[in-house]
Amino acid sequence: MPNLLKYDIIYILDPNSTAEEMAAVGAKVEQIVGDAKGTILKKDDWGKRRLAYMVKKHREGHYVFYHVSVSPETVAEIARNLRLMEKVIKFSVVKDTISHLKAKVKPVRTGGVRPPAAEGAGQRPGAPRPSAPKPPESAAPAPSAHVSDTNP
Repeated sequence: MPNLLKYDIIYILDPNSTAEEMAAVGAKVEQIVGDAKGTILKKDDWGKRRLAYMVKKHREGHYVFYHVSVSPETVAEIARNLRLMEKVIKFSVVKDTISHLKAKVKPVRTGGVRPPAAEGAGQRPGAPRPSAPKPPESAAPAPSAHVSDTNP
C-alpha cells in the first residue's frame, strides 16, 4: 500500500465556463484520485468569487476545493493535468499537516472573583519583578569606620 498523505487542492476556473466544462475538470481530478486508489475526503464548490488581483485578464473566478488522501506521485499528476487545462486559471496544492491536530479549547472566563495568584503571576512579560522589601531606614546615620592619617 503506498504512503497516502492528505492534501488540499484548490483550483479557480474561468468565470465564463459552462457547467459541462466545470464538471469535466472536476471529473478529471476525481478520476486521477480514483485510479491511484486515493480517496476524496471533502469536495466544496465555493462558487464565483472576486479575485484579489487580475489573473489571466479575469477579475472573478469559480473556486473549487478538494481535500484528498493520495500518494505524492498522484499529486504531481493532478497538478500536471490542472496546468494543462485551459479553463483552469489558477490552482494550488498544499500538503495538509494540521488536520489531525485537535483544537485547543480555552476556558471560559466568568465575571466572578479571581483566585489568589502566586507571587509574580499575572505580570506583563518583561515587567520588573517586585524585589524583597527594604529594611526601614533609621534617622541616625550608621557609624562608619574612618581611619585617620594623623597619629595622635
